[in-house]
Amino acid sequence: MSTKKLFSKSAFKQALHCPASLYYYYDSNYANQDNEDDFLQALAEGGQQAGDLAKLYYRIEPDCDIKTLKYEEALSRTEELFKREDVTIAEAAFKWGNCFVRADIIKKKGKKINLIEVKAKSWEDGKAFLNKSEAIDSSIREYVYDVAFQKYVIQNALGTEYTVNAYLMLADKTIASDAPDGVNQFFEIAKSEDTIDGKGKVTVNRKPNADSLLKYKHVLQEFDVNEVCQKVLDGKTSEQKDEKKPYLGGYVFKDFVKVMSEQYVKHERHFSALGGKCFKCPFFSNEKTIGKRDGKRECWTEMAGFNEKDFNRPSVGDLWGGQIGNRSLKDELVKKEKYFLEQVKEEDIRPSTSKKYAGLSPLERRLLQIGLTTDNDDLLKPYKNNLHKDPLKIVYYLDVEGLNKLINQEKWRFPYHMIDFETTAVALPLYKGMHPYEQVAFQFSHHIIKEDGTITHRGQYLNTEKHHFPNFDFIRELKSQLEEDNGTIFRYATHENTILRAIRKQLEESEVSDKEDLMGFIDSITYIGKGDKKNHGKRDMVDLLEVVKGYYYHPDMKGSNSIKAVLPAILNSSKAIRQKYSKPIYGTEIESKNYRNGETVTWIDLGPDGKVANPYKELKPIADFLGVTENELAEYDREKAEKEAEDSSSIANGGAALAAYTKLQFSDQKMTEALKQALYRYCELDTMSMVFIWEFFHEMLNK
Repeated sequence: MSTKKLFSKSAFKQALHCPASLYYYYDSNYANQDNEDDFLQALAEGGQQAGDLAKLYYRIEPDCDIKTLKYEEALSRTEELFKREDVTIAEAAFKWGNCFVRADIIKKKGKKINLIEVKAKSWEDGKAFLNKSEAIDSSIREYVYDVAFQKYVIQNALGTEYTVNAYLMLADKTIASDAPDGVNQFFEIAKSEDTIDGKGKVTVNRKPNADSLLKYKHVLQEFDVNEVCQKVLDGKTSEQKDEKKPYLGGYVFKDFVKVMSEQYVKHERHFSALGGKCFKCPFFSNEKTIGKRDGKRECWTEMAGFNEKDFNRPSVGDLWGGQIGNRSLKDELVKKEKYFLEQVKEEDIRPSTSKKYAGLSPLERRLLQIGLTTDNDDLLKPYKNNLHKDPLKIVYYLDVEGLNKLINQEKWRFPYHMIDFETTAVALPLYKGMHPYEQVAFQFSHHIIKEDGTITHRGQYLNTEKHHFPNFDFIRELKSQLEEDNGTIFRYATHENTILRAIRKQLEESEVSDKEDLMGFIDSITYIGKGDKKNHGKRDMVDLLEVVKGYYYHPDMKGSNSIKAVLPAILNSSKAIRQKYSKPIYGTEIESKNYRNGETVTWIDLGPDGKVANPYKELKPIADFLGVTENELAEYDREKAEKEAEDSSSIANGGAALAAYTKLQFSDQKMTEALKQALYRYCELDTMSMVFIWEFFHEMLNK
C-alpha cells in the first residue's frame, strides 16, 4: 500500500468543519494552532479514560488491542483477528478506496458486526437523536456523523456478506455510579511520544486492579444509532437538505465523502465559501510556528483579495456577540463582503426586535466597539459624554452616571464580597453516587472591600483530600464567610450561580443533617429561572460581567468580555491603580491569606510599550506539575474563560486549577505544599481581578 495519507476519521471531521482546511491539515508545512497535545482536554473531560473503561467493559484481550499506528500493520492485524468466528477488537482498522478508519470497538459474531464509537459525551436514556424536523440534534450531530462515516467505510470494506450495526457509547447522565470514590485513579492519563495525524497522542495507563469496576453500574452505555446513521448515509436527514445552511455544503453524505476523500489524498486545494468561522481558522502562523506556512492568510488572499495591510485592519471577526438568536452576524457580514469593522453599518447588525436594557444594549455595545476601534466620530456622537482617555491616550467608554444609578437602584451594600469558584465535571464520576458530568466544587477565593476602601483577602477553600466529596464542606465554608454581614456579593458570569444551584440539588437528595440550612443559604444568594421570569434570592449575587457589558468598553478588549480580557484593559485605564499596585503593598497593607510574613507581590509591571503586563504571569506556574508548557496552559485557560464569559449557558471552569485538581484525582501524586500554594494564589488573583474592576469604577465615580 502507498505511503500516501488516507482520508481518516480525523480528516473527515476536519472536512465537516471546513473543506478548504483539508489542504492545510494534510500538509505539516502549514501551521496548525490546534496541533497540540490533547492532554489538557483529556484532563478536563476524561475522554481517554472513558475509552479505556469501554475496553474494560468489553473485556478486550491484550492481543486484540491494536496499538500500532501504521496503516499496513493495523490492517494486517485486523484481517488476522477477523479469521476468528467471534472476537472483540479495539482499534480495528479498515480501508476502502481512499478512506481509512480505526474503530474504537468492533464486536464480531460470525458475519454480524457491532461498531461501537466511544465518546466522553453525556446523553440520557430515552432522548431522541432526531428532532421533529428529522434533523440530527445539533449537540450530538458531529458524533453521529463520525460513526456513520465509520459504518460506511467498514460496510464497504467488508462487503455485503457482513452486517454492520452502529452504536455510540456515551456517558448516561441518568445513571448514578455505585462504584467507590476514585474510579479515575484506575486510569492514569499520560502523554505519548506517538502522534496521529500530526497531533500528540494521549495514552491511558490502566491499573492492574481496574477489573474490580466490572461489578458496579456501567455509567457508559451503548446507544443504538444504526437507523439514524443509515438515514445519514442515504442523505435523508434534513440538515443535509437545509437550503440556507446545508450541513455538508450542498452535498449529500456519500457524495461528500467521495469528493472530500479524493481532494484529500490527491492533496488538491478546494477553496470553499468564506464564513464567520474563518476568522478563527487555526491554520495561521505566529511566533510559536515560525517557518510554517499560513493557510488562513492564503484563503483570505485568494477568496477575499486581501493584501498585506488588510491582515492588520480590525475585522468583523472581533465583533462582540456575533450571534443574535439563530442569526450569525459574522456570517451575514462576510456574505455581504463586509470584512472590516469600518464597513459595518447599523442596519447590518440591528436585531429584529428590541427591549430595554439598564446599560448599553447589545446593538449599542457593538456600535460603540466599531466607533472606538475605527475612530468613527458619527458612531461615537451618542456616547461622547461617557468617553474618557486612559494614561496611554486611548479613548474608552465608561458610563459613570449610569453606573451610579445602577448602584443606587440595586442598593449595593458594603462590605462588598468578591467570590470565584473552581470546579470540575468529568465523564467518569469522581465519587460514589454521582452522575457523569455532575459538578464538583473544589475551590473558592473570597475578597472583601469595606466602605473605607480597605481590601482584604478574607478567605479561601481548597479540597486537598483525595476521594473526599467536597461540595457540602465547600458550601459550609462559603456560608460561614459570607454570613458575617449582609454586604453585596459579586460573581463574574453565571458560573457561580449554576454551581450553587447544582449543589442545592445534591443537598436535597442527600441525608446530611444541616441540608435545610445550607439549601436556605443557597436560595438566598442565587436566582432561578430565565430572563424576566428570574426569581431572585434576597441577597442574590451581582454579576460583575453584566455590569461591564452595560457600562464599560475599552478597545483593548476587542470582542471579548472575559475577565482575562477585561483585566488588562482596566489596569491600563486607571493611572491610580497603576501607581498603587506598582508598589509591593499586596501582602502587607492589603492582607492576604497566601502572601504573609513579609512576602509581597507587585501586581503592576509595565512593558516597553507602557502597557501593564498580565498579572497572572506573576504567579508560580502549575504547568510543570501538569507536564505542559506555560503557553499550552495559558491558551487552554484563556479558551475556558472566553467560553464562560461569552456563552451564558455554558459552564466553563478555569483551566490551570481544573487540570491540576483532576490530575490529582487519578495520579499517585499527593498535593504538595508548592502545588497547594500555587492553586491558592491562582484563585486569589481571580477575585483580586474583580477587586481591580471595582476599584477602577469607584475611582471614576469619585471623580
